[in-house]
Amino acid sequence: MNPLAIPHEAIGLVAALAVGLLIGLERGWHEREQPEGGRVAGLRTFALTGLLGGVLGNLFPQFGAWPLLGGLLGISMLRAVSYRHIAKSSGNLSATSAVVMLLTLALGAYAARGSVALSLGAAVIAAVLLDMKPTLHGWLRLIEHRELTATLQLLVLSVVILPNLPSVGMGPYHALNPYQLWWAVILIASLSMVGHVAMRVTGAQRGMLWTGLLGGLASSTAATLALARSGPARTS
Repeated sequence: MNPLAIPHEAIGLVAALAVGLLIGLERGWHEREQPEGGRVAGLRTFALTGLLGGVLGNLFPQFGAWPLLGGLLGISMLRAVSYRHIAKSSGNLSATSAVVMLLTLALGAYAARGSVALSLGAAVIAAVLLDMKPTLHGWLRLIEHRELTATLQLLVLSVVILPNLPSVGMGPYHALNPYQLWWAVILIASLSMVGHVAMRVTGAQRGMLWTGLLGGLASSTAATLALARSGPARTS
């Protein structure tokens, strides 16, 4: 037996602490100008929340999910009280910090259960999304309603309809495959959307060029149809 072997529980606790530190670093940096005691939750709070999640995760074999559920409920109650106070004093109705704190606790427990890489990866993604708040809000202000509608329609085509289509040959000589035909529809619609975005970002001429280049890599036929669809919009 190796006396220097690190117990799995300790590795999980370190990973849970790292999750809290990573998310707390982003939260604390954005609230660094707040006076001491005026921050909703900073680096230490999130680090301790992640560590608490790790401790609760290690209790799974003895007590199941009840300790974690109790921790989530307790943090929710604390955040509800502080949220009410902050909303009254500053008018800030954002619930992001409350959601992030619950996520930190859950990821800490997940890390303690052995999913270290996934927990750290999720913490990185959460920190990036939190840090991108100005960028994401800027994108929302640039998106028009028809562009949002087109994006949702494309998602319906690709996520809702496509997986439910049979991938079998139909018709004469079994030449028609609904799944493959729908893939072609999605490809053309995707290239049209890429062309529209490229034209908004780089201008009409360069946007058409990028559409042709990207479409040519995927399908010359789809690229031709996408460019034909975007042509009237460019000239109108």
